[in-house]
Formats: sequence, structure tokens, C-alpha cells
Amino acid sequence: MKEITLLGSVRFSNAAFTLIELLVVIAIIAILAALLLPALSQAKARALKTACASNLRQWGVAVTMYSGDNQDRFPDNPAADGADGFAWMARHLNNVFYPQYLYPNRSGAGASQRAQQDVIYCPTDQWHRAYEAANLTVTNLIGYQFLPGRDAAGESGFNLQGLDQWLYRVKLGRSYRKAPVMIDKIQAVGSSPTGPLAWNSAVTSGGQTYATANHLVSGQTPGGGNFLYEDGSVLWRKFSLGNPAGTIKPGAVGSGWVVFFWPADLDAGPW
Repeated sequence: MKEITLLGSVRFSNAAFTLIELLVVIAIIAILAALLLPALSQAKARALKTACASNLRQWGVAVTMYSGDNQDRFPDNPAADGADGFAWMARHLNNVFYPQYLYPNRSGAGASQRAQQDVIYCPTDQWHRAYEAANLTVTNLIGYQFLPGRDAAGESGFNLQGLDQWLYRVKLGRSYRKAPVMIDKIQAVGSSPTGPLAWNSAVTSGGQTYATANHLVSGQTPGGGNFLYEDGSVLWRKFSLGNPAGTIKPGAVGSGWVVFFWPADLDAGPW
């Protein structure tokens, strides 16, 4: 740095950074960013997981209130009324369940997808948000898997691994009461839980590919899922394709899909 003296002894400084100094500063910023970004990503994932669990707790309260008004029954989900898959709910629930007990169901449409905080959808859901918005007649899709209140017609395309009664139960507190009521969407395109599974292959209009499961992590597989039970508790379970004890096993296989909803430490029942 040079000092220049002019008349009257006034001094001016040439304080510009050198190229080396600028490169050092840029390198330091890059190192700090590399250290902070994974932590920020993990914090975001934890926040989304917490928000998703909060949604399921609201679902638990809604199901409990509904059952209190309806002789301890779960909401009915007959296939004849549109509940022909784990994430499809009967259409009549838009009138008799959502508005009174949970949240008025406002479907996405066109370019306007559901908001991330919509209680009917997990914040990490991609595919069902896009599918609903691209198909204007869809009004009964959710961003989770809801198990009870089903009938055989709705799940006829799946081998349910001996878990059929988890889906067919109609009242709370009876046999199969330990089975989950509702879980995060953990499903993949495939024909076998041990074979190749595509977690990022759902295509809607425009040829866009979306994740089929919630809570995707590195490697584009789900890191786990929240499970809602009859007592209103919500538990997070890690997911592993090897399915060691404490994780999630395939609950249904067939029709080109593998759906994971079976806690590995729970037998098929009844209990």
C-alpha cells in the first residue's frame, strides 16, 4: 500500500486488495459454505419431518373425534367411492370428515399445487401434489397412506403379505389395534422388494419425473417415515432396503408397485 503526499501534507492511501488476497477470501467463503450447507440441509430435513409428524397428529385427533361421533368407527373407505389405493380416500369424506374434523379439502389445480403446509399432504410429497394439479377431476388423493376402513375390492391387485385385516378393520380398539393407522408415503415402482426399485420415476403431464416416496435422502431413497397409531402417537422409523429389525418391511407388493408400511418389529396379528 502506497501513501501519496500532496501540497499541504494531505495524505491519500491506495487501499485496494491484491488478487491473491481476493482469492484467499473467496477460498475461505467456499470452505465455510461447504461446511455449513450439509448442516443446513439436515436442519431442513428435520424441520420437514417434524412438520409431517405434526400433520399426522392432527389426523390422529380428527380420526379420534370422528370415531367418538360414529360408534368408534374409522372413516369408511370403499373402493366404489374412489378409495382404490392406499393414498386414495373415499370421495364422501370431503363432506363428512375433512370439514368437520380436519381441514376443508381444497385440491390443487393446474399450475397451483397444494401449499407445503397443507395438513392433508406431507410437506415432502412431490408426486401426488403434481398429479392432483394436473388432473382437475382428482379430489380424493392424499399425500400419505391411510390403512383402515378399506374393502377387498380396493386392494385386489396387491399381495398384502397377510396384512389384509390391518386394512379391513372398521373400529378402533379391537383386534389389530397395534397396526398403524396412517404412514408417510414410502412406495416405489417395482415388482419385488428385493429387486430394482425406482423411487424417482412417477411421471405426470409434461413428462416431468417426480419422487414416488416422501422424505428422500442421499441416493434418492426414503430415509424413513412417520407412523400414526390408534392412540394418537406418531413414531419415526428409519428405512433400509435390507429391512433390519426396527425398520420398515414391504406391506404390499403387486400391480407394479412395492408399498412399505409394516413395522419390522410387529407381527401380522391379531393382538
